[in-house]
Amino acid sequence: MNDFFIASNRSLKLNVGDFDLDVRQITMKDFDLWLVASSEVKTNLNNLEFYSDEILTTIISQFEVQCYSMINLVTDLDIDSVIKTKINNPEICIELLRKTLEANKAYFYEKPLKRRGRSAKQVENTDSWFDSLQLLVSAGHSHESIMNMSYGAYKHYLDAVVKAHKRNITTQAGIIRVAQHAAAREFKKYLDDIKSD
Repeated sequence: MNDFFIASNRSLKLNVGDFDLDVRQITMKDFDLWLVASSEVKTNLNNLEFYSDEILTTIISQFEVQCYSMINLVTDLDIDSVIKTKINNPEICIELLRKTLEANKAYFYEKPLKRRGRSAKQVENTDSWFDSLQLLVSAGHSHESIMNMSYGAYKHYLDAVVKAHKRNITTQAGIIRVAQHAAAREFKKYLDDIKSD
């Protein structure tokens, strides 16, 4: 999915007979329920970007209840309807799972990170969800807007805020370095040049 699909929280449509079924992106307010249903499926998919019918059939057979719950969270179908669909129309159930995975690709597929020589121990993340929420709040997002974001939008906004903070730190480090090596008059001129932009 492209960034605009994610940012505008669009849904995918699945044509089922004479009606279209919307398959939505999971929102952060339901993410705790989503994690319970999806974590084993995500682990088993092992960061695949595309899903064959065989893979989806295996996922449904191994994680049937989790698949029902995931589909229930991102559609208007109740669990009984999802179960009936699987029994009466297994092909539609496979397509429903495919659309669920595609609409929520930001969760199921993560591009491999470039490590830049850090060991796995150094990369280990000890931040909590509240740390990342606070980072977005400090960047101007409200708690309510964050909770209504799709997971993909949340992830992209968080990456953008982190990137902006890194640029800001780099800029500040450059200014400090200039200040240390410049005469007072030259540094004042440097600051005036920055302010005039």
